[in-house]
Amino acid sequence: MYTCEFFLWALKSRLSHSSGKTTIANFLSDATENSSGEYRPTQGVRILEFEMQNLNVNNEKLKAEIELWDCSGDHKFEACWPALQRDTHGIIFIYNPSSAHHARDLELLYNYFVTQTGFSHKNCVVFANQMRPADKDLKLSSKMLNISSWVLQVPVSVEESGNRLQADFSSFIASVLGRLRDHSEQEELNIINMQSA
Repeated sequence: MYTCEFFLWALKSRLSHSSGKTTIANFLSDATENSSGEYRPTQGVRILEFEMQNLNVNNEKLKAEIELWDCSGDHKFEACWPALQRDTHGIIFIYNPSSAHHARDLELLYNYFVTQTGFSHKNCVVFANQMRPADKDLKLSSKMLNISSWVLQVPVSVEESGNRLQADFSSFIASVLGRLRDHSEQEELNIINMQSA
């Protein structure tokens, strides 16, 4: 079984609108926390641990233990960012596509966590949380979001297409696991080759 750490990064708008990150985290992990409908921003980080079964990794079914770090988008926690990224295998950015502030903040976070650190863009995904019916009409584009066009950008909605969100999440986890597995196997081969030389 593989153990992987991922963190969700959502953006807190200057207008205090939520992006729905905690709702998505609870949905993906099957967490049953208080969902009174009242917006309560995440303070620092909240860690959800759960197991995923039957992940299709290179045509092999695997099981993985997932740590999903539900991280606050509030900049008052910026001093914690280096600790949040340590030993992370994947990053899921979540934003509200109807907020121009979220798009700008997403660029800042992408620059900090991916561009500046050399973190692989292949291990990142952007979930555009379509919380209102009007959000479906907004186009997702790497031109609007000044981030790498190689980063997968996915429109999501827990309310209207939860099964699709679960499938997109599983696919992302499986692709990251595949790269981790390939990297681990390559390291083992390198050790064997060094010992036999």
